[in-house]
Amino acid sequence: MILVTGATGTIGSHLVPSLLGQGADVRVLVRDAEKARTALGPGVDIVSGDLLDPSAVGAALKGVDGVFLNSSSLAGFIDLQRPVIDAAAAAGVGHLVRLSVAGAAPDSTTSYGRGHFALDQHLKDSTLSWTILQPTSFMQNLLSNAETIRGGAIYASAGDGQVAMIDARDIADVAAAVLTRGGHTGESLALTGGQALTYDEIAAAFAAELGQDVQYHDVPPEVTRDNLLGYGLPAGQVEDIIALFAIFRAGYASTVTPTVAEILGRPPRSLSTFVHDHRSLFTSSA
Repeated sequence: MILVTGATGTIGSHLVPSLLGQGADVRVLVRDAEKARTALGPGVDIVSGDLLDPSAVGAALKGVDGVFLNSSSLAGFIDLQRPVIDAAAAAGVGHLVRLSVAGAAPDSTTSYGRGHFALDQHLKDSTLSWTILQPTSFMQNLLSNAETIRGGAIYASAGDGQVAMIDARDIADVAAAVLTRGGHTGESLALTGGQALTYDEIAAAFAAELGQDVQYHDVPPEVTRDNLLGYGLPAGQVEDIIALFAIFRAGYASTVTPTVAEILGRPPRSLSTFVHDHRSLFTSSA
C-alpha cells in the first residue's frame, strides 16, 4: 500500500493514476473526501483528515509500505510535514519519497527553499529509507498566465535568464517509478525538463503551438511586487516569487539534468507538448 499526500494537487492528481496504472494499492489522506472521490475515481482508499491531525495520519499510515509526502510550500509547511516524517518512521514505513525543490539550502533566497532544506535534513536524519525529489519550476505554473496569454502576452521579471521548466506529470511519473520499482534510496534527484528556455523562447513556443501572437514583456521586479500585492497575495509569498524571478534572471535555473530520462526511459515532456495538452486553457476562445 502506498500513501499519497497532496493527492488532489498538481503532482498528486497525476501520481495517483500513475500508481494505479502500475497495479499499486493506493491510499490518500485528504481533507475533502468527496472532492477526492470525484477527482481520483474508484480504486483509491481514502482517509479523511489533515496532516496536522495525528490520529488521521496514524490511520493513513497503517499497513503502508511507501509514502509520497507533499504539501503546499506556504507558511507553516515545515510544521505540517515534520510530524508526518516522524510518524512514518515510528510506523515502520518502508520508503518515503518527499517532494522538495531545486536549490533547497540553508541560505536560499526563498523562504520555501530554506524550509525544504530543513525538511530534507530532518528526513535524512530519520530512520526511514528515503528519496528526495528536487524539481525546478513547474510548467504548470504558466497556467496562472492563461488570461494574459490569451491576450497575447506573458508578463514576468525573469530578464533573459533560461529556465529548465519541468512538466508536473513527469515529476509524478518519477515518483511512481521510485515508489513501485525501488532504487534511488538515499538519493536527492534533481529533476528538470529537457531544455532550458528564456521567457522570449517560452512565448515563442506558445505562439507556435497556439497559432497566435504571444510576446514576453519583462517587468521590473518592483512593478511585479506591487501587482502581486494588489492581487491579495501574502507579502511573504510575493517576496518568494520576486526572489525566484531573480534566480531565473541570474541563470541559476538553467541547468538541464538527465535524471527524468534515466529513470523513465523516455525524454521529459517538452513545453510544446505541455501547451498542446492544455491548449483549450490558453486560446482566446477559452
